[in-house]
Amino acid sequence: MRTRDKLAIGGKILASRLTGRPRPFFVQYSLLNSCNARCVYCNLPSLPDPTTSLEDHLRALDEFAALGSVRIKFLGGEPLLSPHLERLVRRVDDLGMRSAMVTNGFLIPEKLSLVKQFDELVISLDGSEAAHDRQRGRGTWKRAMRGIEACAAEGLDFFISAVVTRESQDEVDWLIETARRFGVMVNFQVVHIQPAIYPNAEGWKPDSADVRTVLGRILAAKESGAPILFSERSHRRALAWHDYSLERVERPGTISPCTAGRYFVHLEADGSLYPCFQHVGRFPAKNVFRDGVAAAWRATQRHGCVDCYNVWLNENRAIFELQPAVIGNFWKHYLRSHKPQVADGA
Repeated sequence: MRTRDKLAIGGKILASRLTGRPRPFFVQYSLLNSCNARCVYCNLPSLPDPTTSLEDHLRALDEFAALGSVRIKFLGGEPLLSPHLERLVRRVDDLGMRSAMVTNGFLIPEKLSLVKQFDELVISLDGSEAAHDRQRGRGTWKRAMRGIEACAAEGLDFFISAVVTRESQDEVDWLIETARRFGVMVNFQVVHIQPAIYPNAEGWKPDSADVRTVLGRILAAKESGAPILFSERSHRRALAWHDYSLERVERPGTISPCTAGRYFVHLEADGSLYPCFQHVGRFPAKNVFRDGVAAAWRATQRHGCVDCYNVWLNENRAIFELQPAVIGNFWKHYLRSHKPQVADGA
């Protein structure tokens, strides 16, 4: 990503903080529940897919842009299964926003021309073949690696995203070395117990002692210069969490200090807008297609969640709290483009 584009995003965030006027800068945008994988902890493929029209999606993107959004990250299910994806990526680009996608990588080789249109690409990979296949399905590691290799052959940058479970908690070193081999960054996220999305996660989550051990290994690797995406600060916060059986702390009726809802939001495939994914099914969400994006976004700000140990959510929170160390990490590692790099100012 060019320096001037980074400065533009940073300037908008700073102006919003200084004026006290929040904006839904980062949007997690789920397009569908359908998926061509069957991850053991995930329930999404068993949920019905909404019949949202292309026109409704385009209108929602227009409304997010009007509110000041700067990045749309498409999720699923598997977003490459959506028949609308190419049109939506073009609209994001036309609106001057940054496009991103989280994918299992299976369809990358055959949809490479579409993949190359994104500014950010995140590919799910949970470890070496045996560990990955245990939790995502037999043969899925080979398919994910073909997607990664196709991106590497095109000279594209991307991120690796790994879900840490009982079965993959020993894969940290392998994943770091794989990221080094491809010259990319990796992030790690302990599987969360979220009944609406991950109803089987409890049986796959490492016990509290193992969670603390694996988070300590990840932090130590980050401190030693390993290509780990998120900041040391966010990993330290996760490591200091008091009880990993408790996903988050809520104080209903209070004004939350968390920036979720005010500065970043999570959209489910049915149009329900939440402060973050941990609120799915637990929060009285409004619907962007029925109620409009502005009304749905205002509703997300009325939540009472005050803290959690999720590394990614803490990273986002710290960005919008303007924490210097996290901003530095964000500038260096996160605002990269998976597209071939060009000189600044070109």
